[in-house]
Amino acid sequence: MHTLSFHTSIYKYRDLPNDGRPEICISGRSNVGKSSMINRLANNRRLAKISQTPGKTQSLNYYLADDRYWLVDLPGYGYAKTTKKERKRFGGLVESYLTERRELKGLIQLFDARHGPVSGDLDMLDWLREWDGEVLYVCTKADKLSAGNRAKVQQHLKKEYGLENIVIFSASTGTGVDAVWYWMNRIWHSVSN
Repeated sequence: MHTLSFHTSIYKYRDLPNDGRPEICISGRSNVGKSSMINRLANNRRLAKISQTPGKTQSLNYYLADDRYWLVDLPGYGYAKTTKKERKRFGGLVESYLTERRELKGLIQLFDARHGPVSGDLDMLDWLREWDGEVLYVCTKADKLSAGNRAKVQQHLKKEYGLENIVIFSASTGTGVDAVWYWMNRIWHSVSN
Protein backbone atom coordinates (compact mmCIF):
# COMPACT_ATOMS: atom_id res chain seq x y z
CA MET A 1 0.00 0.00 0.00
CA HIS A 2 1.48 3.34 -1.07
CA THR A 3 0.99 6.68 0.66
CA LEU A 4 1.11 10.22 -0.65
CA SER A 5 0.46 13.26 1.53
CA PHE A 6 0.67 17.00 0.89
CA HIS A 7 3.50 18.74 2.73
CA THR A 8 3.97 22.32 1.52
CA SER A 9 3.88 24.81 -1.36
CA ILE A 10 7.14 26.58 -2.20
CA TYR A 11 7.28 30.00 -3.87
CA LYS A 12 10.98 30.82 -3.47
CA TYR A 13 14.01 28.65 -4.19
CA ARG A 14 15.59 29.43 -0.82
CA ASP A 15 12.56 27.86 0.91
CA LEU A 16 13.04 24.39 -0.61
CA PRO A 17 13.31 21.56 1.95
CA ASN A 18 16.84 20.75 3.08
CA ASP A 19 16.20 17.36 4.66
CA GLY A 20 18.22 15.51 2.00
CA ARG A 21 15.33 13.33 0.80
CA PRO A 22 15.47 12.44 -2.91
CA GLU A 23 12.98 14.23 -5.13
CA ILE A 24 10.99 13.23 -8.21
CA CYS A 25 9.10 15.96 -10.02
CA ILE A 26 6.10 15.98 -12.34
CA SER A 27 6.26 18.21 -15.41
CA GLY A 28 3.71 18.91 -18.13
CA ARG A 29 1.49 21.44 -19.83
CA SER A 30 -1.30 23.10 -17.94
CA ASN A 31 -4.42 20.95 -18.09
CA VAL A 32 -2.53 17.72 -18.93
CA GLY A 33 -3.81 16.03 -15.77
CA LYS A 34 -1.00 16.44 -13.21
CA SER A 35 -3.38 17.03 -10.28
CA SER A 36 -5.62 14.17 -11.37
CA MET A 37 -2.61 11.87 -11.55
CA ILE A 38 -1.46 12.87 -8.07
CA ASN A 39 -4.94 12.28 -6.69
CA ARG A 40 -5.11 8.84 -8.30
CA LEU A 41 -1.65 7.90 -7.01
CA ALA A 42 -2.80 8.96 -3.53
CA ASN A 43 -6.21 7.30 -3.90
CA ASN A 44 -7.62 10.61 -2.68
CA ARG A 45 -9.64 12.77 -5.09
CA ARG A 46 -9.16 15.88 -2.97
CA LEU A 47 -5.42 15.85 -2.27
CA ALA A 48 -4.31 18.02 -5.21
CA LYS A 49 -6.66 20.81 -6.21
CA ILE A 50 -8.06 20.45 -9.71
CA SER A 51 -8.96 23.76 -11.28
CA GLN A 52 -11.22 24.52 -14.21
CA THR A 53 -8.73 27.29 -15.05
CA PRO A 54 -5.44 25.95 -16.45
CA GLY A 55 -2.27 27.43 -14.97
CA LYS A 56 -3.52 27.76 -11.38
CA THR A 57 -0.45 26.08 -9.85
CA GLN A 58 2.22 28.74 -9.41
CA SER A 59 4.35 27.03 -6.79
CA LEU A 60 6.32 23.84 -6.32
CA ASN A 61 3.95 21.57 -4.39
CA TYR A 62 5.69 18.97 -2.24
CA TYR A 63 4.08 15.61 -1.45
CA LEU A 64 5.67 12.99 0.78
CA ALA A 65 5.67 9.62 -1.02
CA ASP A 66 5.72 6.44 1.06
CA ASP A 67 7.29 8.47 3.92
CA ARG A 68 10.64 8.28 2.07
CA TYR A 69 10.97 10.79 -0.77
CA TRP A 70 9.36 13.91 -2.21
CA LEU A 71 7.05 14.02 -5.21
CA VAL A 72 7.14 17.61 -6.48
CA ASP A 73 4.38 19.02 -8.68
CA LEU A 74 5.76 21.77 -10.94
CA PRO A 75 3.59 24.56 -12.35
CA GLY A 76 2.18 23.62 -15.74
CA TYR A 77 3.65 25.36 -18.76
CA GLY A 78 1.96 26.62 -21.92
CA TYR A 79 -0.88 28.53 -20.31
CA ALA A 80 -1.21 30.68 -17.25
CA LYS A 81 -3.92 33.23 -16.61
CA THR A 82 -1.71 35.59 -14.63
CA THR A 83 0.53 38.61 -15.07
CA LYS A 84 3.79 38.50 -17.04
CA LYS A 85 5.65 39.33 -13.82
CA GLU A 86 4.13 36.34 -12.02
CA ARG A 87 4.82 34.01 -14.98
CA LYS A 88 8.43 35.17 -15.00
CA ARG A 89 8.71 34.58 -11.24
CA PHE A 90 7.44 31.02 -11.21
CA GLY A 91 9.16 30.29 -14.54
CA GLY A 92 12.45 31.31 -12.89
CA LEU A 93 11.68 29.14 -9.86
CA VAL A 94 11.05 26.09 -12.08
CA GLU A 95 14.18 26.71 -14.16
CA SER A 96 16.35 27.04 -11.04
CA TYR A 97 14.78 23.92 -9.58
CA LEU A 98 15.37 21.82 -12.71
CA THR A 99 18.94 23.00 -13.29
CA GLU A 100 20.31 23.42 -9.75
CA ARG A 101 18.47 21.06 -7.41
CA ARG A 102 20.86 18.25 -6.40
CA GLU A 103 18.10 16.26 -4.68
CA LEU A 104 16.18 15.95 -7.98
CA LYS A 105 16.70 12.35 -9.11
CA GLY A 106 13.80 11.67 -11.46
CA LEU A 107 11.29 13.49 -13.63
CA ILE A 108 7.86 12.35 -14.77
CA GLN A 109 6.98 14.09 -18.04
CA LEU A 110 3.27 14.10 -18.89
CA PHE A 111 1.66 14.26 -22.34
CA ASP A 112 -2.00 14.11 -23.24
CA ALA A 113 -2.37 10.69 -24.90
CA ARG A 114 -4.80 12.12 -27.44
CA HIS A 115 -2.31 14.66 -28.81
CA GLY A 116 1.20 13.52 -27.86
CA PRO A 117 3.91 16.16 -27.46
CA VAL A 118 2.90 19.67 -28.56
CA SER A 119 4.68 23.06 -28.53
CA GLY A 120 5.98 23.42 -24.93
CA ASP A 121 6.41 19.65 -24.64
CA LEU A 122 8.87 19.70 -27.54
CA ASP A 123 11.03 22.25 -25.72
CA MET A 124 10.93 20.05 -22.64
CA LEU A 125 11.92 16.99 -24.69
CA ASP A 126 14.94 18.88 -26.03
CA TRP A 127 15.96 19.79 -22.50
CA LEU A 128 15.44 16.23 -21.20
CA ARG A 129 17.77 14.82 -23.88
CA GLU A 130 20.60 16.73 -22.17
CA TRP A 131 19.44 16.09 -18.61
CA ASP A 132 21.33 13.65 -16.45
CA GLY A 133 18.46 12.17 -14.41
CA GLU A 134 15.93 9.38 -14.91
CA VAL A 135 12.78 10.17 -16.91
CA LEU A 136 9.39 8.46 -17.08
CA TYR A 137 7.04 9.55 -19.89
CA VAL A 138 3.37 9.30 -18.94
CA CYS A 139 0.52 9.59 -21.44
CA THR A 140 -2.50 10.83 -19.50
CA LYS A 141 -6.23 10.67 -20.28
CA ALA A 142 -5.74 7.25 -21.89
CA ASP A 143 -9.35 6.28 -21.09
CA LYS A 144 -10.38 8.59 -23.93
CA LEU A 145 -8.60 6.33 -26.46
CA SER A 146 -9.25 2.79 -27.64
CA ALA A 147 -6.73 0.09 -26.69
CA GLY A 148 -5.46 0.05 -30.28
CA ASN A 149 -4.89 3.80 -30.29
CA ARG A 150 -3.04 3.61 -26.96
CA ALA A 151 -0.59 1.15 -28.50
CA LYS A 152 -0.16 3.48 -31.49
CA VAL A 153 0.65 6.39 -29.16
CA GLN A 154 3.43 4.37 -27.52
CA GLN A 155 4.83 3.27 -30.88
CA HIS A 156 4.74 6.86 -32.17
CA LEU A 157 6.62 8.21 -29.12
CA LYS A 158 9.29 5.53 -29.46
CA LYS A 159 9.71 5.91 -33.22
CA GLU A 160 9.33 9.69 -33.61
CA TYR A 161 11.09 10.86 -30.44
CA GLY A 162 13.15 7.85 -29.35
CA LEU A 163 11.43 7.71 -25.96
CA GLU A 164 11.64 4.75 -23.60
CA ASN A 165 9.98 4.24 -20.21
CA ILE A 166 6.49 5.11 -21.42
CA VAL A 167 3.41 4.52 -19.26
CA ILE A 168 -0.17 4.80 -20.49
CA PHE A 169 -2.17 6.37 -17.66
CA SER A 170 -5.78 7.10 -16.78
CA ALA A 171 -6.79 8.86 -13.59
CA SER A 172 -10.37 7.70 -14.24
CA THR A 173 -9.72 3.97 -14.54
CA GLY A 174 -6.42 3.61 -12.65
CA THR A 175 -4.54 2.30 -15.69
CA GLY A 176 -0.82 2.86 -15.14
CA VAL A 177 -0.96 3.66 -11.41
CA ASP A 178 1.07 0.61 -10.39
CA ALA A 179 3.64 1.26 -13.13
CA VAL A 180 4.19 4.86 -11.97
CA TRP A 181 4.59 3.78 -8.32
CA TYR A 182 6.96 0.99 -9.35
CA TRP A 183 9.16 3.46 -11.30
CA MET A 184 9.20 6.03 -8.47
CA ASN A 185 10.16 3.44 -5.87
CA ARG A 186 12.84 2.04 -8.17
CA ILE A 187 14.38 5.52 -8.36
CA TRP A 188 14.24 5.84 -4.58
CA HIS A 189 15.93 2.45 -4.12
CA SER A 190 18.65 3.26 -6.66
CA VAL A 191 19.66 6.50 -4.90
CA SER A 192 19.26 5.16 -1.36
CA ASN A 193 21.58 2.16 -1.67
